[in-house]
Amino acid sequence: MRRISLLTIALMALLSGCTTPGGDGQSSSAPQGPPIRFSCSDGSTLVARYSQPDTATLWLRRADGMAELKSQPAASGSRYEGANVSFWEHQGEVQLRWGPNAAAVRCGRAAG
Repeated sequence: MRRISLLTIALMALLSGCTTPGGDGQSSSAPQGPPIRFSCSDGSTLVARYSQPDTATLWLRRADGMAELKSQPAASGSRYEGANVSFWEHQGEVQLRWGPNAAAVRCGRAAG
């Protein structure tokens, strides 16, 4: 039977803590801004967090999953894309596509 030394266990614990989920389920390895909550036309709630200070990355969380998106060029507003997810904010309104071939839903900032 193999024995795992106390040093090995301590090292594994230390390394596993390098990217632990934050309070909103996002990786805490990158600096993030405060959570921004959105209510969407399909009844879902969306929580967004931008990377800081450059906002090049956007993390999204919904009841059915999480996504990491990267900033994309946009003629107007801000646009982010990830694996089967797109987020375009323009004049205070968001168009969200969540999943392959998903129809866009509209989201606005949640009150409170």
